[in-house]
Amino acid sequence: MKPFVVLLGLFAAFGSAGVMAESPKTLPMPPTFNIQIDADEALTKYPLGVITKVAAFAHHGQENRTVTLPNGYEGKVYQVGSGTGLRTYTLVFSDKGVVTDVLYNEQGRHNGLTALQLQAQAKRILGPDVEKQPYKKHAPDEFRLGK
Repeated sequence: MKPFVVLLGLFAAFGSAGVMAESPKTLPMPPTFNIQIDADEALTKYPLGVITKVAAFAHHGQENRTVTLPNGYEGKVYQVGSGTGLRTYTLVFSDKGVVTDVLYNEQGRHNGLTALQLQAQAKRILGPDVEKQPYKKHAPDEFRLGK
């Protein structure tokens, strides 16, 4: 009985000191991939840089396939729909194991969108309406001396 009391006391002391594992932090909930959700909305709302492989699997389920992308990162491909309505969402995982981008493909006008692209535009970091217009170029003969 005495060893049990000592062991219980040690757990209580070390647990309050932070030696024992803390409870997991709550991750933001990514949107569900389905045929009804708008691709722009899903990509704009997807939390980048925080969703781990385990959390992605828990939320989205088993991927349809795994690919190695040209930059060497791992991609988990999820398919929704079928035939000409087939859509794919590819979760791009960094070497740290978190989702850094979501690539979207379809046979339509939204083919090739990425979460990083849409989120940067929504936050007005990138995009044609954020960029300064280039300076007007003059014709070379306008700078000739003696003209």
